[in-house]
Amino acid sequence: MGQAAFGILMVAGFCLGALPVFLGLLNHDVAWLLHAASRVLAGQKLFVDLLENNPPLIVWLSCAPILLARAVGISEVLAFRLLVLGLIASSLWVSAWALRRVLPDQTAARRLLLFLHLFLLLALPGYHFGQREHLMLALLLPYLLLAFGRAMGCSLGRHLPWILGILAGVGLALKPHFLLPWVAVEAYLAARTRRGWRAWLRPEALAIAVVGLSYAIAVLVLTPEYLSLVQWMTPVYLASTPASYASLLSEPAALISMMAWLGFLLVRPGGNHRAYCRVILISNVSFLVIVLIQDRGYPYHYYPVMATAVLLFGLLFVDSRGLETTRPRNAGVVCGGVVVALLLQASADRVAESRLWRGRPDESDTPLGQMSRLAKDYARGRSIFVFSAAVVDAFPLVTYSGVGWASRQPCLGLLTGLYSASSDRNTGLAYHRGAAMSPTERFLLDLVVSDLLRDRPALLFVDESPHKPAFHGQHFDYLEYFAGDPRFAAFLRLYEPLTKVDKFGVYRRKAGPAGQPGA
Repeated sequence: MGQAAFGILMVAGFCLGALPVFLGLLNHDVAWLLHAASRVLAGQKLFVDLLENNPPLIVWLSCAPILLARAVGISEVLAFRLLVLGLIASSLWVSAWALRRVLPDQTAARRLLLFLHLFLLLALPGYHFGQREHLMLALLLPYLLLAFGRAMGCSLGRHLPWILGILAGVGLALKPHFLLPWVAVEAYLAARTRRGWRAWLRPEALAIAVVGLSYAIAVLVLTPEYLSLVQWMTPVYLASTPASYASLLSEPAALISMMAWLGFLLVRPGGNHRAYCRVILISNVSFLVIVLIQDRGYPYHYYPVMATAVLLFGLLFVDSRGLETTRPRNAGVVCGGVVVALLLQASADRVAESRLWRGRPDESDTPLGQMSRLAKDYARGRSIFVFSAAVVDAFPLVTYSGVGWASRQPCLGLLTGLYSASSDRNTGLAYHRGAAMSPTERFLLDLVVSDLLRDRPALLFVDESPHKPAFHGQHFDYLEYFAGDPRFAAFLRLYEPLTKVDKFGVYRRKAGPAGQPGA
């Protein structure tokens, strides 16, 4: 296949992979971050008027699609998707550039690896498209190729290392945990090249360090409130619904990673690909350690783990084609089969999601679609509030319905940390009242109540499921809990039941004189 034909094939694959992005559902965290960015651009202060446990970079970056949407006259969701697709295209282009440097005489291997990158960044993320882990990997993959080139002693030019270092630095800055794979890969390069600490003086390492240092200074200068927020929020967040190591390591991505490690031992890659296999193996292990550190087991936490495992399988297949020994060659064929199976599974999932949402989630016959239509009918031009511990219950509901959000936080998830110690299915939950409340709990309750009194939302969606997973399966009645505050009890009397959607009871504000909402 000629270079032009391969280029056409890649463009066609990119367009085909991008189609489900426009037909699928916007990720809940992405929706909240876009909402937060729009409020920051409207003059609200991050970490004061908006409570967000992430460092500010992701909110600052989320301002870009808001500004693009306003400048061009398109929706914020469309602008976000176009920008992320542009980032993926740029990552693929830079990766192709780096591959020509590190594998100049291996056209077939370069093309297979580039196609794998396309699959990892477009088809594999699915619902997690645009999550911080997805953005990070798109920015980091070219740097991992550069690390491979360094291990092989390749000539990488003067400008390429600086460019890839800056890109990787931005990706790594999205979460503090993301520094781990960088440190691990750099340690490997220092040991392999026998340069010790001098290995950290390479242009790409310096670029990453400069980006990180500049970001740290920007946080201290522009958002000093973040440090005080983290100080009181972290203990509560860590206490909310932690997962066991056994459950974290039993997830499919973790198990597939272990299979990839076994494949590495069986194939025993050599030659030009051995260093790249090691770089990806180190990255994969580091990303799995990050999952354990975060101790939540959210599906998007596993995305870099799965992506690097698939890439390692693909590398092992490429390396095994030239082997003469039967067992390693057969193991490499199995690795290739795993990649194909995962590619087909991810593609089938994207097709199923596209058929479910059809690009209009608000018109679907799902709880999200039904709640969106209720919000449009009863809260147009006003706001809503969702009593739930999960961001996914409120966002992208707010995004697709086009209504306001009556809170400074995306959900009530911090409540689960305040009641984690008392969550016992046998004894039930006893709500803290009065002096029994900690200063943190009193602050959070006041925050919710004051926001509701200020905004007077037109609709309340209340998670009325009898046993809530976020509270260890215990019963937690949000309305009963907040009614312990007399201000909220008076506020709630102005609402009446409207309907029931799935696990949510829906309450609307009672009409006042002449059919107007109550005061």
